[in-house]
Amino acid sequence: MGSSDMTQDILKELFNISVGRAAGILSDIVGQKIHLNVPNVKILKASSESYAIDEYISMKKNGTLMVSTLSFKENYTGKASLIFSAEKMKKFISLCLQEEQSDSDDMDFNDVDFDIIKEIGNIILNCIIGETGNLLNISFKYTLPEVRLFNAMEFKYDYRNTDNVYVLILYITFVIGDTEIEGAIIVDLSLHSINDLLTRIHKLEESLYE
Repeated sequence: MGSSDMTQDILKELFNISVGRAAGILSDIVGQKIHLNVPNVKILKASSESYAIDEYISMKKNGTLMVSTLSFKENYTGKASLIFSAEKMKKFISLCLQEEQSDSDDMDFNDVDFDIIKEIGNIILNCIIGETGNLLNISFKYTLPEVRLFNAMEFKYDYRNTDNVYVLILYITFVIGDTEIEGAIIVDLSLHSINDLLTRIHKLEESLYE
């Protein structure tokens, strides 16, 4: 199983269309312009490229991570996790609630905070999975997202124990006002699921040259 530069470019463009829709919905909710984009996409084999996954997570995320995860099954099996720095998400929650931002290191999250993050994760992951499915004619069945806090080491350990084979990593940049949040969306997929996804991408790639 391999992926060409063109395949990854097509995936990146599909995901940018999807996050554009999510950004529009979030902008309406918050009442401020939000920009979301996916500057890069990687497809990794979890068993043989775990160090590459660790390097990515370590490079982008230090300290406490806020992870919103949904699972999908039936035709496609796997899960999708939206990952941001808890510190950055604390600032975003303040913006959502129109509260004054604090320089405190307090990383305590209350029920309202978790509800906001859960809704953000629901919107972003639903748009990315749902819209990409629509563009590629894939029917995804998935759960509501669950939100958890991890330190970086805990998240690496949790992720290495996935039952699925391939990992799709999306860099994601989230900008609201003067606040920029760099994060990731990690989708781990079964062999059947990733092969079917790439087959559909290759057909789309071939159609570009007809």
